[in-house]
Amino acid sequence: MFVAVAEAGSFSEAARRLGISPSAVSQAIRSLEERLGTPLFRRSTRSVNLTDVGNDYLLAAAPAVEQLRQAAEDATGRGGRPTGPLRLTMPRAPFDLIIADTLVDFKEAFPEVELEIAVEARLVDIVKQGYDAGLRFGNHLEKDMVAVQIAPPSAAMLVAAPAYLANWPVPKNPSDLLQHRAVVCRSQITGSIIPWTLVSADDRIQISPSDATIVHDLASQIDLAVRGLGIVSVPSAMVTRLIERGVLSRVLPSWSSPIDALYIYFPSRRHQSAALRTFVGFLKNRP
Repeated sequence: MFVAVAEAGSFSEAARRLGISPSAVSQAIRSLEERLGTPLFRRSTRSVNLTDVGNDYLLAAAPAVEQLRQAAEDATGRGGRPTGPLRLTMPRAPFDLIIADTLVDFKEAFPEVELEIAVEARLVDIVKQGYDAGLRFGNHLEKDMVAVQIAPPSAAMLVAAPAYLANWPVPKNPSDLLQHRAVVCRSQITGSIIPWTLVSADDRIQISPSDATIVHDLASQIDLAVRGLGIVSVPSAMVTRLIERGVLSRVLPSWSSPIDALYIYFPSRRHQSAALRTFVGFLKNRP
């Protein structure tokens, strides 16, 4: 319970993860502090933080707790098969591109794993929010995180509906995009509008459309582009079929936007459950 509270930063969140009442967690921590003769947490109405002694105690106790978790998992595993909950968080793009299809096969292969998927644009603290892992493009993460690449770098392309392009001058070069309507995204990390970084051979240019509709969800951006609202930059794999069907047309086909490799990341200081280890391997070995 102590380790759960320390990791969650909250008695109520620790209780939720453990499946017990907050009062039971609070009483257990008080009893532990009484036995040790020192407070382990500084409590306020808004936060719960470790004291210096509590932090040292966590560093010493957490590895032992992880060993117990591993032993319990090994003892209760069904023939070595992964069981139990697996909570993941990710943006819309990796969910649509890879995870949605993968989940069907994964669940068929490992039905005892209890999947919970949060598709959200914002970058969350996976430890504090109780997730086992997250997915993101790029591996620029905190030092206590491990990142495993599950998809190589790719590219995004500019697309628009044929009906929109029939009523607007077809762009001949990137600067022409400034005269067009666009559907863009705001970064949930910086709060700024994400510009279009376009690359062609050795040329690289950054465009910030002035007449832009801001939409946070990638699927909604594509939907608005299909409806003729404007030009959108999206991962190529997400619109290939729409282009083949003539629903969307590529704009400036000699230009594209680089997309970082896709990574699954998780805390390095925490024990990886069998479910997480199996899921990471499943993603890496998919066709």
